[in-house]
Amino acid sequence: MMIIFKIWWSQVRKRWVVLGIALLLSLLTSIVFHLPDATQRYMYQRWQESASLVDVVIGYKGAPTQIVASALYRMENPTGNLPVESAEFWGKHPLVKEVCPISLGDNIGGIPVVGVEANYFDWFGIHFEQGNRPLNPNEIAVSAALAAQHNYVLGATVHTAHGSDSRGEAHAHHDLFISGIFNADRTADEQSYFVSNAAYSGMHNSGNKDFTSLLMKLKSKSGLLMLPGVISKRTNEQGAFPVFIFGQLQKQWQPTLDRARLYGKLLSIFVALLFVAFLYFIGMTEKSTVQLLRVKGIKYNNAFLATHGLYLFAGLVGLIGGISLFITLGLPLSLEQAAVGLIPLALSAILLYVKMNKK
Repeated sequence: MMIIFKIWWSQVRKRWVVLGIALLLSLLTSIVFHLPDATQRYMYQRWQESASLVDVVIGYKGAPTQIVASALYRMENPTGNLPVESAEFWGKHPLVKEVCPISLGDNIGGIPVVGVEANYFDWFGIHFEQGNRPLNPNEIAVSAALAAQHNYVLGATVHTAHGSDSRGEAHAHHDLFISGIFNADRTADEQSYFVSNAAYSGMHNSGNKDFTSLLMKLKSKSGLLMLPGVISKRTNEQGAFPVFIFGQLQKQWQPTLDRARLYGKLLSIFVALLFVAFLYFIGMTEKSTVQLLRVKGIKYNNAFLATHGLYLFAGLVGLIGGISLFITLGLPLSLEQAAVGLIPLALSAILLYVKMNKK
């Protein structure tokens, strides 16, 4: 074993660039091969996650996609405001189990400030690490991620700005004290501040209780078929059904995602072949070392391990690095998907071993 470690140490000192290239090629193979599938799963998982939480979103007359994108993902501006009577009507409807009016339109440093009712936090899986949910008009809750980014602590004072742009007019007259720091199940909630709906009235010196969207959970999914007729009779209200919108988006984007998967697979095959060819070429440069070890009576397996083992190990590190990157980014791979990355590594090992033993 000592001679193996000596050769490895010599390779580390003299051929570290080559080892780095082997690692990089393996890393790129892993990333390029899995990225399209992982991205698609991530997108669908996030859409399905929110679609399973909310059955219907009621907004002011406008595009249903815009209503869902603004209310659930804060990716669009709201279509308008609704009066408090809308929330009261739907809250009493026999098909509706739970409602939560939300208010949008302000930001802090470009991050949206969302006005909600107290039931939103349990509904959407928001857990408070410190403090409590905002109940008073002068309280605000921040995520642990935003608190760490801006060094927020409980009791700190912040001010919102009007609109979705951080350069909007600041509401300097309305102090908001951080009442709680939370963790959220959804990324959209992690990247939001939360206040009560009443706080929105106070920030805008308004006595009305208008809101921008109403989130609804139905008693039965059959209500999805019955509500459109009711909504059509409501003045200035537009119903958006996340599950149907998700299906439309999936159908619209599927051809593009399929092409991305195909190109990703072709590119990954090319990089994998490049990796195999690179290790095979490196194996040929170690021919004299193999012959020297054989002259000294070293067995084939040990000679193979001594001359090629570190290069294969570098490839394995690159593969593990790619898998770890996906896990860190919240794009986990199944065991079978992760194992696919071993194919170019195993092929390289087989070719190198056959080449070394070839008479």
